[in-house]
Amino acid sequence: MLRIIWSCVFVLIFNFLFSDHLFAQERDTDFEASGKPIIQVFGNIDLNLGKDAEKRYGLWIGRAHFGYGYRFSKTFSGKIVLDVGRPTTLSQFSEMGGYKEGSYYTVTLKFASLEWTPNEHVYIQAGSVLQNHYITQEKFWGYRYLAPTFQDKYFGTPSGDLGIIGYYKLNKKFGFDIALTNGEGFRFDQDLFGDVKIAAGVDYNPIDGLQSRIFYDYTKSKNPQKPAEQQLFSAFIGYRHKNLFRVGGEYNYHKNHLNQSGRDIYGFSFYGSYAILRKVEFFARFDKVFAKNIENKGNAYITGLHYCPVSGINISLNYQGWAPDNFELKYQHHILLSFEYKI
Repeated sequence: MLRIIWSCVFVLIFNFLFSDHLFAQERDTDFEASGKPIIQVFGNIDLNLGKDAEKRYGLWIGRAHFGYGYRFSKTFSGKIVLDVGRPTTLSQFSEMGGYKEGSYYTVTLKFASLEWTPNEHVYIQAGSVLQNHYITQEKFWGYRYLAPTFQDKYFGTPSGDLGIIGYYKLNKKFGFDIALTNGEGFRFDQDLFGDVKIAAGVDYNPIDGLQSRIFYDYTKSKNPQKPAEQQLFSAFIGYRHKNLFRVGGEYNYHKNHLNQSGRDIYGFSFYGSYAILRKVEFFARFDKVFAKNIENKGNAYITGLHYCPVSGINISLNYQGWAPDNFELKYQHHILLSFEYKI
């Protein structure tokens, strides 16, 4: 696998170095540099219907992104995005170790990248970049403001990291991406041991509406407290019929989670939506979570209605439940009114 990844790196570098765009100055006098703000806010009103719940009601801003993107030329652009949220979160999987709660509404630098598009086939980002491990699934799921995708929710995999990522699109059907990052996420600099994460993904979209992706990443740890080699295996397939409906599924296996030997988390997620009216969708999702040497595992259920009154504003009335395999643990039942607005 590592040989394949490095071969892909060589192909990208070769393409970069011998691209005419690298050596030729842009002579398009029609181009005008420009920029635009980036704003995204998630919010929720929660009714906890769980048995013996201590907190029945809650209202909170789950996340807020503020930033700016600027295009310097036809081939170079950059962006910076601040994330206002809680730096780390304890979830039902907190016993996995390694998580500590931070203060609410802490401002963190999430993305700060320089982007280069030398031709229609190649795209590269460097800095604090958006990783592509579950972004394909997140875009297809389409309701990030309600709930994160499987990897994000159960593995705690950060969406961004410090490093470099390159994309090569051969044609409309086939493309791949490779990345070399710190492996610590965007909230941390390189660790004391100089460990890095190597990742690669392949996209194959054989016909209009049908897309698929396989992904792998690898992190070797020199930390004597966490010596195991962490690996992620992921596969996704989804079909979208214009604006009427979509259905998709993914399987993920996280081996040696947090570089702890024998602590594996894996499972699958199925989700879909159907347009009831022009601005109203019904959606449903089911997650099945397995785990080795970790207590919490079970089933997650999400379903509800999504309403988009105008472009940039999303509202949803939805149910989210968690049924643990361990019957000694409590079932969780929540009714939420969720919203998002973005520019």
